[in-house]
Amino acid sequence: MSDEAVHTHQDPTESTTPEPPRIAVVGGGVMGGTIITAVRVAGWPAEGITVAEKDTARAGALEEAHGIHAAASIADAVEDAEVIVIAVKPQDADSALAEIATAYKPGALVITVAAGLPTAFYESRLPDGAPVVRSMPNTPAIVARGATAIAPGSHATSQHLGVAEAMLRATGLVVTVAEEDLDAVTAVSGSGPAYFYAVVEALTEAGVAHGLDRELATQLAAHTFVGAAQLLMESGDTPQKLRRRVSSPGGTTIAALEAMEHAGLQGVVSAGANAAAARSRELAQELGD
Repeated sequence: MSDEAVHTHQDPTESTTPEPPRIAVVGGGVMGGTIITAVRVAGWPAEGITVAEKDTARAGALEEAHGIHAAASIADAVEDAEVIVIAVKPQDADSALAEIATAYKPGALVITVAAGLPTAFYESRLPDGAPVVRSMPNTPAIVARGATAIAPGSHATSQHLGVAEAMLRATGLVVTVAEEDLDAVTAVSGSGPAYFYAVVEALTEAGVAHGLDRELATQLAAHTFVGAAQLLMESGDTPQKLRRRVSSPGGTTIAALEAMEHAGLQGVVSAGANAAAARSRELAQELGD
């Protein structure tokens, strides 16, 4: 799908639409709760949102925080829903879909945030023709700085993608990709926050080894990465150009970069991303059987 298509989806919260679709969120954990927050920010009315969450304390907290309704069961949550968000763990998706299928409203859009499982997994467990959009968000979505890729199943149209994008836009960046690219998306952005935390941890330890207080070293490292990322996004320059700009010949930065290159930085990052992509493919095979 072209970039133009990504940005021309109609927002169902706009005045040209009589009312936003009714949403059921199956799973009220971190990502389910984040999506509920996002759709409320995007303008969906609380009375049009229902959550199915087996942890009663968590369900109650979501009701209180957002004014939404917590259903007694998955079937109760989805029976009138026009959009169903599946935000359970991948290993729980099969049983959730079995219950969803008993009360599924024909034509309702299903959006999944579970890792690894292809759209075909959902389509085979739902009534024929059910539109499915698969998404791969990441945890910074919690603070509206996420990066989410969405991919259509065989029955999902551009209008379905538009609804998914409108719902997820409040969590940060949303891009549309082909489903076969989602393993690579998982390797880059889905698992990417953990890479960042690992590098911050390593840099913090280096600062402590050179005499800095641990809290100060962590603060300096984190703010440096956040600022560098913001500069990269706003400057329009490539990472290579920005790196060269701070790498004066004979200076401290070039010395550090040369040492990192010698230690195999590129290979380490590639190995990690390759392992994440491979595990994403393995999960699809393991859970899809």
